[in-house]
Amino acid sequence: MIVKTKRKELTSVGVDIGSSTSHVVFSKIVLERNDDSRHEKFEIQERKILYSGPIHLTPFKDAMNIDFEKLRDLLLQDYQNAGVTTSDIDTGAVIITGETAKKENAEWIVSALAGEVGKFVAATAGPNYESVLAAYGSGAVARSAETGETIMNVDIGGGSSNIAVCKEGRVVATSAINVGGRLIAFDDGRHIIRLEESGKNLARALGLSLELGEVLPDTSEEILADALANSLLECITQAPPGEITKMLLMTPVLNYEGHIDFITFSGGVAEYIYESEDREFNDLGATLAQSLRTKVAELDFRMRAPEHKIRATVIGAGNFSLHVSGSTTFLSSGLKYPLRNLPVVEPYIGIRKPTSGDVKESIDKALSRFDLTEGVDPLLLSFNHSIRPSYETLKEFVIGVVSALPKSIENGSPIFMCFDADIGNSVGNVMKRETGIANEVLSIDEIRLREGDFIDIGQPIIEDVVVPVVIKTLIFKTE
Repeated sequence: MIVKTKRKELTSVGVDIGSSTSHVVFSKIVLERNDDSRHEKFEIQERKILYSGPIHLTPFKDAMNIDFEKLRDLLLQDYQNAGVTTSDIDTGAVIITGETAKKENAEWIVSALAGEVGKFVAATAGPNYESVLAAYGSGAVARSAETGETIMNVDIGGGSSNIAVCKEGRVVATSAINVGGRLIAFDDGRHIIRLEESGKNLARALGLSLELGEVLPDTSEEILADALANSLLECITQAPPGEITKMLLMTPVLNYEGHIDFITFSGGVAEYIYESEDREFNDLGATLAQSLRTKVAELDFRMRAPEHKIRATVIGAGNFSLHVSGSTTFLSSGLKYPLRNLPVVEPYIGIRKPTSGDVKESIDKALSRFDLTEGVDPLLLSFNHSIRPSYETLKEFVIGVVSALPKSIENGSPIFMCFDADIGNSVGNVMKRETGIANEVLSIDEIRLREGDFIDIGQPIIEDVVVPVVIKTLIFKTE
């Protein structure tokens, strides 16, 4: 299929539902076709923030449930203020982060919001992915590309701190820990009205007994904030983690051996660190920021302010989570979008002209590395070494793929594939023609996926062939 579109403007929205605050950012993303390339790949040429909504305190019904109705009404009011309707939205991401992601109705909330407020590619959370989004949204990734400096961005929210090391325009290492300003909150009389499990465990480890309704003494607040700051600094400096740090870690410790040129802080607590906020929200945020500011000053770290602080994660979600497939894709008409949280399995085919047996063996080996049941668990097969586009080679290839997925074929499960070259449409057509399978097939191309990624795929955005993709890498290796 020849795609006639040369330029496409998308309206994207990012929604961040955090432990302390929730906010929306609307952006314009411009896609342009590269006519100089034989692949005619669409590239993102421009990202521009159109409207940043106000910061809302995340509404809760009780300690374990987000108040969906109040949250939805707040967000829809932001749409109205921005002059945007849900039908105007082309793509976007809802993310639910930190301690809020642990709430009983969290998964339902993001799915419901994705349906309420536009066409969303992603409705997701995850500490490493949140680290990546905040690093992009804060401007740390772009700055590392522009200056050649290695930047550590630390996004400190209400329930967690997300660390990302940015080098040469990429995130090369991440980590996350339950250090946040709203693990404990209190009313004007200092009676505790919110006590996250992480906050309760921290207090217990420090010899403090905290319960809802009790008064939080000033001295206890300082002890708690100081302990949180110490644990975060152990992560930042990659010092051997103490017992409290081990208890609070959400991911493996940070693993980066290179030099860090400077550190930036984003997230709500960063507003206090850079003294751009002086309001009191009756939580640990201001005290934690003061402790961190003092301790960082004693370290051999240069500290700079990021481009964006409290809105870093939501800007990252709306602006930088989007990738687009090539225009030579194959999409069965019966597929239902969005497709969410597909684990990526990467078979390795070591020869350019494999037999069907070679292909089957490579897929069998790849599947054996995962705790996934073929034919039961959805998955996507990623092939990053180009298959020669001759018909005979493609025929052998698709026969091998189908023979490796007998349960999927039998029960009618969709087959999802991705290629790093522009052969997606050819593979899909040959598969349907030569194997006679009735399964729905999605065969996208010109996106390089790695084993360990999870992806979300939205409905086509250009002439029913180009699809938006969010790549949610969970593990990063230092390079």
